[in-house]
Formats: sequence, structure tokens, C-alpha cells
Amino acid sequence: MFSFARYISKMFIFTWLTLVFGFLTLIGLLDSLANGADIVKSGGGFADTFRYMFLRAPVIFDRIFVFTLVVAILMTFVKLIRQHELVALLGFGISATKQVMLLTPAVIGASVASIIFVDVAMAPAVRSLQAWGIGEYKVKNITPENPLWLEDKGQIIRATERLGYDGLGNMRFFFRDELGAVQRIWEVEKARYVGPNWQLTGIQELEVQGADGESRPLSTIEGTKVWETRQTPRSIARLAAEPRDLSLSEMRNFSKRGNSGSRPSFAYKFWSAHRLTRPIAAFVLLIACAALMQRTGREDTGNKTLIIGITMAFIFLIFDGAMATFAASGGLAVLPAIALPLLLFGIAGAFMLLRTETL
Repeated sequence: MFSFARYISKMFIFTWLTLVFGFLTLIGLLDSLANGADIVKSGGGFADTFRYMFLRAPVIFDRIFVFTLVVAILMTFVKLIRQHELVALLGFGISATKQVMLLTPAVIGASVASIIFVDVAMAPAVRSLQAWGIGEYKVKNITPENPLWLEDKGQIIRATERLGYDGLGNMRFFFRDELGAVQRIWEVEKARYVGPNWQLTGIQELEVQGADGESRPLSTIEGTKVWETRQTPRSIARLAAEPRDLSLSEMRNFSKRGNSGSRPSFAYKFWSAHRLTRPIAAFVLLIACAALMQRTGREDTGNKTLIIGITMAFIFLIFDGAMATFAASGGLAVLPAIALPLLLFGIAGAFMLLRTETL
């Protein structure tokens, strides 16, 4: 049994690594071509195209690794069918259920390794892309349409422009009293990080206290002011990033009450739980794929069931993505959003697997 497990696992791992390399290369090339104009405008050359592909690779891998696992499982069974090895396995008494058991360590191991890679590599890559401001990161970065709000030492700060990695622009500071009432407002043109604080320039002040609806003019504050804060360019990059682009530790931090983030705390809770449950998703899809690929006809090549299996994977990803959208926007609780796709596909896969045992 161990020899069978090792043989099938090696076949799966080799197929999966080949697929990951192929998908990353193809999608990375298409992505870099789509954003080639931005790379050139930023002063980049031919080498920067490969730099962009390298930085985008962890993000792309995070979006596709579950799909690549499914395709690798299907391709492994297709090879077994075409080489008539599936018939031999069944002849040795290794049923579909036992085949799932043989492949489970490799599939779960690959999914756990994928999560570790994404957790380590994606957040630094996204911060570099934010600082570069290429492609979608011009939109996902700090903009007037997507401002950054944060609370710091009783102040409410709003920024609508990112001036490189260590600069912010078009900021507004709301100074409050102990009761939370706004006392005065600063309109700040630029903020530049000069560790350990930020230097503010182009400041105009509006006194709000005691105005009682009276219109008051902005007064200019000459020179520079220091914004004493624990925020750094690195923390600002975390705040501006999409929740799913962060590491698990950063998600947990922003999911706590009172910690600032670009999205509500439940969005960070959802994406943290979503990433941690991908091994379960891989196992559920393994059950469905193994049950689907039990084809032992003399002329059977596995092509039709391969197409059906890939379609099933797309349906799962679309359904899972729809649940993710609802949960990240607050329309659905975290647990049902994650559990529903896994439960439905798990029941369907278990039913198909039981049918293979009774046929």
C-alpha cells in the first residue's frame, strides 16, 4: 500500500508543480502585457517587466492554487486511466475511497505548503507593488475614490493620495476633545516620513470649536509640523492593502476591535478563516474528483470526465467567490459563507464516492 501511495503521490506532485509553473508563466505574461504601458510610463525597461511578473506571482498563485490542485488531481487520474493502471489498482482492491486516502497526504501537504508560501511571500510583494503604483495598485492604493481612514491618538486622519512608499498627500486631520467633538481641522498638502515621525507641509487650519454653524476661513500655518505617530510606511501599506493580500498575523491584528484597517474587522476575519480552510477545500474536491474519475472502460481515456471535473472546479470557485463577496461586504456571516460551499460539495462528493463502492 505504501508503494502505491508513493507512486500516486509522486505523479500528483510532479503534475501539480508543472501546472503551477505553466499557469504562473502564462497569467504573469498576460498580466505584464496588459500593464506594459504603466511599466513604461514609470520609467521601467524590459527588465522591469520580469520584476513585475516576479512581484505579482504570489498574488496570482493565491488566486489559482486551489484550481491547480484540482486540475493536478484530475490529470493524475487521467494518466492512471490511459496507462490502464486504474484497473490494476481496483484489481488489487484499492477502491475509490482507498485512492482518496492514498492521495490525501500529498494533496493536503501541497495545500498547506501553498498557504505558507502565500503567507510569507504575498504581503511583501503587495507592498512593493503599492510603492511602485503599477496596474490595479493605482486604484487599490490610496485615492480620492478609495481614501484611507485611521484613528491615531484620538485624532481621525483621512488621506486620499499616496506619494511613493514614504509619502501621503491631500490629508485631513480632525482634532477632537475628550468627548469626541471636533475642535479643529488641518488640511495637509503633503506628509513625508522622516523616521520616527512624519513631516507635514502645506498646512491650513480651520477652527471648529465654538463656531455654532458660523462660516470660518482657513488659516495657513507656516513651516512644517511633526505628526508623532506609531504609523510607518510599512503600516500604512498594510492599512491600504486588500484584506486577502495580507499575512495571517496581519489579518488577525486588524480583525481585533479598535485596530484600524482599510475594511471592517469582519472582512479580515473572513479572509483569515478562508485561507486556513483551503486544505479542507482541497480534500473535499479530492473526494469529488476521485469519485468522478473511476472510468475503467477499454476505450476510456478520461477526457470527458476531465472536462466535467474542470467544470465542477469552476462551479466551486464561482460559488465560493460569491460567498466571499457577500461575507467580505457584511452581507453574510463568516462561518456560513465558508461552510456552505464546503458542505454542499462535500455531500455531493461523498454521495458519488459511496456510489462507486456499491456499483
